[in-house]
Order: sequence, then structure tokens, then C-alpha cells
Amino acid sequence: MKITYEPFEEIVIKDLVRFEKLDDLLYAFAQLRAVGQPVALNWAEGVVFTHLPMQPVTDELVEDFLKGRLYYIGVNFALMEKYDPLLIYKSKQGEIPVPVINVSSSQMLSELAKWLKTNHGK
Repeated sequence: MKITYEPFEEIVIKDLVRFEKLDDLLYAFAQLRAVGQPVALNWAEGVVFTHLPMQPVTDELVEDFLKGRLYYIGVNFALMEKYDPLLIYKSKQGEIPVPVINVSSSQMLSELAKWLKTNHGK
């Protein structure tokens, strides 16, 4: 049996939102959690983020996908130097927990986080 690891060569981001305050990003996800959506944030390289991959549903997107190009419809992020597996958003209605997944072991997501921090972290 042959196993090949072939990482993506390029990520194309169509929309990018940097939240100046972590609480602003947390607010958006706390609202989803409050209505029962099973959402979590990702963390790597001092960045907490979420990304929405575009599904390769057209011939053109499938071709790009097979060539190593991945499209993200959107990326939302904020700086968060230290990893914390659970963030708490404090609202008037009470505390809303938002889980954070440490994706540092993913080469692709770590590279994305480094790029976000370097290019849009200031």
C-alpha cells in the first residue's frame, strides 16, 4: 500500500475580518452557541480564528482543488497569544462557553494563523 501526503499549496481567502478585541469575535460565536449551534473556534500561533472552506462543487473548483488550491469563503480572527480550551462570554443573560480547538498540529492551519498574525495582526 502506498500512502502519499500532499498538502495544499495555496489558500485563497475571499473575505477576511480581523476583530480588534477577542470579545467581539467571541460575541459572534457565543450567539451561535446560545441558540444551540455546535460551533468552536480554532487556535494556533497566537491567533484564534474560524474559516469557512468553499466546497469544490464546480468543475473549475474541483480542478483547482486537485491542483492544491483551496478557497475559503471567509476567515474571522483575533489575536490570542495563549491557548485556552474554553472561553467564556459574559452576557446579561449569563455566561456562554465557547470551546477552542488547538489546531497547532495542522501544518496548513498553523501556516494560516502565522500569515494572519504577520500580515493582519497589527
